[in-house]
Amino acid sequence: MTRVLHLSVVHEPDDPRIYERECRSLAQAGYDVTFLVPGGDGRRDEHDVLRAPLPKRGRSARWMSAVDVARHLRDRRPHVLHVHDPELLTLFPAVRAFVPRLVYDMHEYVPEQVAAKPYIPARIRPCAGRATAVAQRGLAALGDGAVVVVDDQFAALDRRPALRAVLPNHPRLSRFLDAEPLPRLAGDPRLKLIYVGSLSRNRGCALMLDVMERLAADEALLYLGGTFASLDLDAEVHARLAGGLADRVELLGRVAPAELPRYLAAADVVWVPSVSSTQYAHPTVPTKLFEGMAVGLAALVSDLPGRGALVRAEDCGVAVPVGVEGHLAGVCRLLADREALTAMGARGREAVARRYSWERAEGDLIDFYAELCRGLSGAARG
Repeated sequence: MTRVLHLSVVHEPDDPRIYERECRSLAQAGYDVTFLVPGGDGRRDEHDVLRAPLPKRGRSARWMSAVDVARHLRDRRPHVLHVHDPELLTLFPAVRAFVPRLVYDMHEYVPEQVAAKPYIPARIRPCAGRATAVAQRGLAALGDGAVVVVDDQFAALDRRPALRAVLPNHPRLSRFLDAEPLPRLAGDPRLKLIYVGSLSRNRGCALMLDVMERLAADEALLYLGGTFASLDLDAEVHARLAGGLADRVELLGRVAPAELPRYLAAADVVWVPSVSSTQYAHPTVPTKLFEGMAVGLAALVSDLPGRGALVRAEDCGVAVPVGVEGHLAGVCRLLADREALTAMGARGREAVARRYSWERAEGDLIDFYAELCRGLSGAARG
């Protein structure tokens, strides 16, 4: 049996892209799959995926995980090492000699993401982005395969590796069907908007609060789930809630993927209010949008690549100009025609079932792995 090791020092053990979609699909296809990740419980679960543990470390200490990773690679001897963090590309030169197949999974537009990191001093962010682009291109070329979310991400790579796959972050539809809403959240009679994801300025966290401040408390309610990208935003949001928004904004904290369908099902509208940035100027796959659509929610999105045109084409919600005024107008439009929300949600759910589910995409992952592992000798598989 071909041994596959998925590796991350950044993500959670229940990460939807890595664990729920890629690891589970590969295990179902007959691969021996391990996900090595901080917080792994060391057990093989009901989907036959082993989530092996790494120590949990902060950003500045993640380099210390190299020793633990090396020990696991030596003990496990995987045939495929599939990395999910750009910093793990630095392993490729060291493990090239004894791991037969190396795969880089690029979740984001990495140079653009680095150039927008709030913890990097503003004056050096452009240089950091350019340096990241050069390093990523050179190190990824040492691999045997590359995986991206959207085709445009391949522009950041050189001609190698030649074997490539586009695996969009579409939800596993079966997990969202017939979701039972949380009664405590679902019972509120106001228009219920929900956002669950990374809480950052680029993704519209402050924008949503600006909009909620301009609505009457008895009109709409925002459920805001996720973890904050920076301490200053965390403090700002809590201060604004204490200053008068607590009656119309509820912080949910981190919502585990297993619980997400129930939270979404308790709302009326999934809100994806990303602001204009270098990263979001590129086409993306807004996973949170598709998850809300899978449950049957109407959508309110910024009119950005990968969002606005899709919502208009499927007639499943409202796409508005980026910014507070656009999103305020969008909420008001939904408030004025709440009877239309059910039909919008039904069209969105049908669109996911027809085109935007992981069940439609997972065959591309299996085909990619079949080609990747072609030619592995019997000795290499042993």
